[in-house]
Amino acid sequence: MTDPMTETTLRAAPQTEAVEYARRLAARTMRTWSLLEREELVTAIVAELVANAVRHAGTALELRLLRGADRVRVEVRDRAPQMPRMTVPGPLDESHRGLFIVDRFASRWGAEAVTGGKVVWAEVAV
Repeated sequence: MTDPMTETTLRAAPQTEAVEYARRLAARTMRTWSLLEREELVTAIVAELVANAVRHAGTALELRLLRGADRVRVEVRDRAPQMPRMTVPGPLDESHRGLFIVDRFASRWGAEAVTGGKVVWAEVAV
């Protein structure tokens, strides 16, 4: 990514409150960046990725929001080596929707192994 970017970061413990903190930070950041038309998509992606990190990794996590010329990139880093797997939820399933939602809302997404864990990322075109 060679675009000039603006960045916002949140470090959090693996507690359910982290999801709400992350959602609020994402909403505030999208307003600061004057990207109100993408706020709902980005905050939904942030909430799902942070919730997945809390639920499945159970380690300290870091959320990064990066603004490029043509996209916003959401990155959630945790200390668990297990890579995420997207499942397609059934109509009555109340869980296993996180990456399915990310896949629907993001322009693209993925996960990368990094030293000491992984980064799950998603991009939204702006």
